[in-house]
Amino acid sequence: PRPAPRPLPRLIAQLSSALLSYCRLLTAGLPTGVPAASPASRAVAGRGGEGDGGGDEGPAAAVAAEVVAEADEQTRRLERQRAALHVLRTFSPREAARDRVGWGASLQAVVEKIGLDSAAQRRFAALLEELHAHDVDSLCVRAASAAFVRDSLGGRHGLLARLRDAAEHARCALPMEHFAAARSCLDEAFEHVCDYISVKVVFGDLRASLLLGLYAPSPHAARISAPLRTLDGTLGALHRMLPTEWTRRRVLFHVFRATCAAFEAVLLDPSSVRDYALDDVTVFSHDLRLMQDFFVAENEVGEPQGVTHVEAEECLASLKLLLGILDTRSEVLVELIARPASISTTLVGHQNFRQHELYVLLAGKVLSKRTDSAARSWKAAPVRGAVS
Repeated sequence: PRPAPRPLPRLIAQLSSALLSYCRLLTAGLPTGVPAASPASRAVAGRGGEGDGGGDEGPAAAVAAEVVAEADEQTRRLERQRAALHVLRTFSPREAARDRVGWGASLQAVVEKIGLDSAAQRRFAALLEELHAHDVDSLCVRAASAAFVRDSLGGRHGLLARLRDAAEHARCALPMEHFAAARSCLDEAFEHVCDYISVKVVFGDLRASLLLGLYAPSPHAARISAPLRTLDGTLGALHRMLPTEWTRRRVLFHVFRATCAAFEAVLLDPSSVRDYALDDVTVFSHDLRLMQDFFVAENEVGEPQGVTHVEAEECLASLKLLLGILDTRSEVLVELIARPASISTTLVGHQNFRQHELYVLLAGKVLSKRTDSAARSWKAAPVRGAVS
């Protein structure tokens, strides 16, 4: 094919620039925990139309270069925003140091009263405040808008199809690499907004009842049914706000994944407000099945209406591994950590390096929380993992 007519490369470059500007607006105002990008970098995509009066390919090439720069900046912006969400997905320094009774609780009350928080706690508090500043409805509007743009671009009658038809009619090759980069940024921005909705719902709105309240002070005192009832009402509102089934299912998947992360954080709570025993695994397993049934739904012919079984197994893999560890005596865990090769007999059907690595990591976290003699000896050993 011959080179594309001059207007087509210029049009593609300008569309790419406009799409990246939209991506920037889509994630605007979401917390990053770091200073915003410089005004110069924020203005890159806005110059897409400059110098567009001529017929040569110079303007198109200049806009294409700006598209590359803005795509890189958008990627960095999303990385900063993901890092902020990672901070919110677990306990704050103050929450991790909670003490139910004794001098620890008294000291914490004094620290909170006079405001002597660490820098990490202050950063966490600022991010949580920003999270609460966004309401779910406005975030759903962002997700629905992004899904609409994606649908407008794709499909048999979408913008991309019409551009390809124009190129075919002109018998020319259509330069699409820069547009593909912009389209990829749109997909990432959409997924990030869905992820932000999930963190807002699970680690913001449900923080008190799920992350801080579940199984406190004991598993039989506060089960997962109460947070799920609250979540049911929230998901009903999400269903009404999101116009397409595909968008609803993507948001639901992110909420399910966030709920699994909260469940895992509760089981590994480093504070002393929760007491677990080996036989509590029965409660954990029952609640895990309840949570899975809540999110995984099918119609009468077996078609997924919520999270699919494949997606559920992907999200639950780490949790199921953790339940097996919680059901194992400390002496056995110490032995397994000291001799990782022996883990293969424990991980039936999951004998790969990643599973071994995760098992050792989770087993160490469980032992760090336990207070029996084997766990205490392991924690006191000069080299962690030495068998006492």
